[in-house]
Amino acid sequence: RVVGLQQHITFPRIAMFGGQSAGKSSVLESIIGLDCLPRHDGVCTRRPLELRLNHASEDIEPWAKFDEVQKKFTDFAEVKSTIEYLTDKVCGKSKNIIDKPIVLTIFSHTCPDLTLVDLPGITRIPMAGSDQPENIEQITRAMCSRYVSDSRTIILCVLPANADMTTSDGLQMARQLDPKGIRTIGVITK
Repeated sequence: RVVGLQQHITFPRIAMFGGQSAGKSSVLESIIGLDCLPRHDGVCTRRPLELRLNHASEDIEPWAKFDEVQKKFTDFAEVKSTIEYLTDKVCGKSKNIIDKPIVLTIFSHTCPDLTLVDLPGITRIPMAGSDQPENIEQITRAMCSRYVSDSRTIILCVLPANADMTTSDGLQMARQLDPKGIRTIGVITK
């Protein structure tokens, strides 16, 4: 990535997807080892968030940087608010979902060297009073499909334990994109 090879080849990555409010961001924070992602009820992730994790030595204070912001962040509460700001800047404040990724690079001794993508949840019905288009389900499914169709992408399919797995949109989509289940890992949350 440092020399720009991602412009010529696709790097392996892990993409997280599932239904809305399934707990994807919470799982990501467990992998990162830092409290750095916005979490609340309803639609939270409205732009794909590409996390480029870099394992650093323990004597370095964890820090982060965004491709869109020219600043080094050491306060991860500020990282959360910046994700929300960058989301609102592109999507507006009325819960719209846009396929324009936020790229966040984190350097910490708590995380492994990985590239993870937090995708918006598959949304079936537009929220009342929002700018979400009527075809929001097709938009969110196409976005997920675009990110996980590459055979080098591992699919983390997040399923909440308090819902019936047989009705999971994320699991259904994972089976369509990876019929043999070779690169799909199910993660049960809640």
